[in-house]
Amino acid sequence: MAETTKNRRSAARGRGSKEAVAKRRAARELNSLLGKSRTADHKLDGRTEKRRRRLFQELLEGRNGEPLKPIDVVSHTDELLQLGESFASLRKAGVKPRKIALDESIVASIEKTQAAYSFKPASWKILGVSIDENGSVVAKSRRKRSSK
Repeated sequence: MAETTKNRRSAARGRGSKEAVAKRRAARELNSLLGKSRTADHKLDGRTEKRRRRLFQELLEGRNGEPLKPIDVVSHTDELLQLGESFASLRKAGVKPRKIALDESIVASIEKTQAAYSFKPASWKILGVSIDENGSVVAKSRRKRSSK
């Protein structure tokens, strides 16, 4: 069966090959570094800003009315940290860290997940877990507050 003109056009409307996407990203980076907006280094492009807002919104409200799964919470936090947000700015925006009780199976699962995904260790703070640079869960010691 012969391919119609409409089918050829719709097939060509994709984002392009991986090489083309890489070229566009490289060109965008070059333009942002050497372009007129050099003074606004911290400013994100429109798509990245929309993505940042969506990640914040999903951390606060969940996705499709359902709360995010723990892996999604950690990955969203990791993406936001990579975009330049701080953990303090997450808390300031209303994202509350979850408290989880750690047992051996949860610790083993967290360490396996960290080994597989290589999240920033600070990303796990959103679940109330401290991880060292090696990917091992660090037991929290409660600090005693000194009385004044």
